[in-house]
Amino acid sequence: MTSAPLSSDHAQRFLEGRFRGSIEALPGAATALRLPLGTIDRAASLLTDEGARFVSVFVAELPERSLVAAFAFRGRIVALRAPLKDDAAAYPALSLHLDAARLAERELHDRKGLTPLGHPDLEPALHPDPDDVRLRVVDPEAFVIPYGPIRSGIFEAIQHVVETGGEDILQLETRPYFKYRGLESRFDGLVAEQGSALAERIAGIASVAHASAFSQAVETALGIEAPPRAQLWRVVHAELERVANHLDVAMKLAEDAALSVGVARFGILKEDVLRLRARLCGSRFGRGVVVPGGLASEPRLAVDDVQDWTARFERDLFSDRRLLLGTSSFTDRLIGSGRLDRETVERLGGVGPVARAAGISTDARFERPYGAYRRLGFDVVTADDGDAMARLDVRFGEIRESLHLCRQALDRLLDLGETTTRVEVPADESAAFGWAEAPQGELVYWVELSGGRIQQAHIASPSLHNWPLFVASFQSDVLTDFSFIEHSFGLTPAGADR
Repeated sequence: MTSAPLSSDHAQRFLEGRFRGSIEALPGAATALRLPLGTIDRAASLLTDEGARFVSVFVAELPERSLVAAFAFRGRIVALRAPLKDDAAAYPALSLHLDAARLAERELHDRKGLTPLGHPDLEPALHPDPDDVRLRVVDPEAFVIPYGPIRSGIFEAIQHVVETGGEDILQLETRPYFKYRGLESRFDGLVAEQGSALAERIAGIASVAHASAFSQAVETALGIEAPPRAQLWRVVHAELERVANHLDVAMKLAEDAALSVGVARFGILKEDVLRLRARLCGSRFGRGVVVPGGLASEPRLAVDDVQDWTARFERDLFSDRRLLLGTSSFTDRLIGSGRLDRETVERLGGVGPVARAAGISTDARFERPYGAYRRLGFDVVTADDGDAMARLDVRFGEIRESLHLCRQALDRLLDLGETTTRVEVPADESAAFGWAEAPQGELVYWVELSGGRIQQAHIASPSLHNWPLFVASFQSDVLTDFSFIEHSFGLTPAGADR
């Protein structure tokens, strides 16, 4: 079992001892430091030097209009909050010190008009022109392959600009935001339950994670907590979602290697999970379940039925896993492909299986436990090689831990006398962070509420953090490695195109 995370007091004492600014308490495991706008970059640099990981940068309206830079630090979310005057149009770029903030600052500039002074690459991010590509390789034999944004099969719009001399990938640029939907602004004015339905549609393959992070932000802001029964069922839904996502990655990798039996077997396993989820709540994606205050409705299956399914499923899964990993023509394509070292992952703020495959044991369920995860045990699965094979190994290990968490939650549900699954959501004014460990990594919401309605929401998605790492993973790889590396990351453009 992984050792306990540092106490949040460590973060509080560090902030009080190192920064000139007023410490402000935020609801939940979060702290704000109010400081002048001109010092926000230096404060961010000090935090990252101490091991903080960049989460997001955005404009908040509560308690006053401010530029907020959020970090994961010693068991807390630490928000550097710099008030913005009416004429404020620029600030010292965080990207001068933090490579992880580059893409987020470009998006903020496009959306809010705030200029990060000194940003190393302030090209427009939103709605890129697919025909306007920047060439970085100067060589008469090099040419460019603009791969996307429209691609074969069922895939969201994203463009990979590949510069190559024929086989080796010499340079790569990944460009999301082709279908930027502006969904954050759609939260404005919605009541809490409507907000949960919208959150589920940010990225369909992580519907439960988004609904959970949003709901927990609302609950934390308003000082309420979902009943124990609802918290346990949330764990079951979230872990089933994780299992389905990881199986999808294994299935796509098997397809890349032309292993038709592997594609069929892992496709069947994934379908089995999706059908169970549909039987539980009526939605293969787990939608309409998690809402602020608890659950929208009771599960449609008995606990015993889910326990029986879990035992059978685990036997089938690990038989197929053994066969897949015993196929050398498959593993040979993954070993060494898309390798990332720990330093690069830390520098770019990587999260989820991508970070854990490089030896970084970051997991929001463990670092800042929420809901029933505070009372359940699991191992944070890591690997050291940082390649496509390591990422798949981490996913298989996480499936094992997800099933272990499901069994614990189901056992506790059988012993629980409490039958309540939802509490009332008050109509107060407040704001808070909420988070969840999505299948792709840490997902963070900032939600502001007033009079029972949402005033603003901001989403820091794991895919937005990890797409730059996808680019960084191409070191000595060739074109035929591309799909193996892409699928091993398991990302979704929708996480950026929110």
